Amino acid sequence: MKILIVLTYYTPYMSGVTEFARMLAEDLAHRHEVTVLTTQHDVALPVEETLNGVRVVRAPVFARMHKGVLSWKFITWFRQLAKQHDVVNLHMPMLESGVLAMLVPRRKLVVNYQCDMAVVGGLLDRLAVNVTRISCWLATRRARDVGVLTHDYASSSAWLSGIRDKQHEVLAPMKAMPWSEVQAPTDDVFRFGFVGRFVVEKGLPVLLDAFAQVHAQHGDRVRLVLVGDTHNIAGGGIMDAIHGSIAALGDAVEVRGRVSEQELQAFYADLDVLVLPSVNRYEAFGMVQLEAMLSGARVIASNLPGVRTIVQNTGNGEVVPIGDAVALAGAMQRLMASQGVLSRAGVREQALRAYPLRRFFDLQEAMLLNSARDAQAR
Repeated sequence: MKILIVLTYYTPYMSGVTEFARMLAEDLAHRHEVTVLTTQHDVALPVEETLNGVRVVRAPVFARMHKGVLSWKFITWFRQLAKQHDVVNLHMPMLESGVLAMLVPRRKLVVNYQCDMAVVGGLLDRLAVNVTRISCWLATRRARDVGVLTHDYASSSAWLSGIRDKQHEVLAPMKAMPWSEVQAPTDDVFRFGFVGRFVVEKGLPVLLDAFAQVHAQHGDRVRLVLVGDTHNIAGGGIMDAIHGSIAALGDAVEVRGRVSEQELQAFYADLDVLVLPSVNRYEAFGMVQLEAMLSGARVIASNLPGVRTIVQNTGNGEVVPIGDAVALAGAMQRLMASQGVLSRAGVREQALRAYPLRRFFDLQEAMLLNSARDAQAR
């Protein structure tokens, strides 16, 4: 099969949507001919290249709007590529999704609805978000099939109401994290961690407030390690806004920024608890939760639709109220007190029981190929 995957940002940009599409594309490339159409969000990137068996085509950008970019060639190249492929897979949110959906026959159109958009800025941001919301709504109505991360998230979305009959829960891809029985550090420091872009929706101010409360009681026995892109983030980052809170905690907080895959694996192996304190619907699943669990770390997650399901389905941690630093600090204290109740191997085993490694890939490929076979039959 020839599969066209379309999204605004692709690797080396880092986000949940990007990683979702990258892991899917690279897995499918072992069995199918896969092309990714994206934008040239960084002019230093080549217009076309092959990455891990995937043909990547990047359309030049002429303007930026909120988290999105504008590119005429993105639309014209899409029209050409869509004709050459058996199935077209749009990954949203994407500003152009409604227009693109009209340029491809419904029978071979599959969309992955990653998350609702939240308004976090001023008038221009509100305009961009609302235009994108409507565009995505149109694409989901036209698509033959719609992949959602969880039914929990989809059922809470006003933008997905009325199309439950064509929704497929596909979850998110999992990395086969390396495992060793001897992983955790031998010192007495309890390590909390965060992985993600330093943006408003990730709730870093809430995490820093909660950690300050825990640190006030435990001092050098606790540490917080922050991993992820700190600057040059689509839509803007918050590193400057939280710098003072980080500095006030001194050596108790370490900011590592963006790290390599090997460094990320080492980070997880040292971690006791991953905290995902997200505060709005841009966070719909949280793949990092499963990465941490597969390395033996427990998780504290916000009580957001979709996000909460990983802890709920595995039992590996706690779910806390959204944006509540006091409640988060309490959960951090409880997981410190219950250290050792469940081994790291036990955490990994419970995660794999609820989320087998190949489950996402099998569900997603089945959805894509069903659409492609139907298109060919016609």
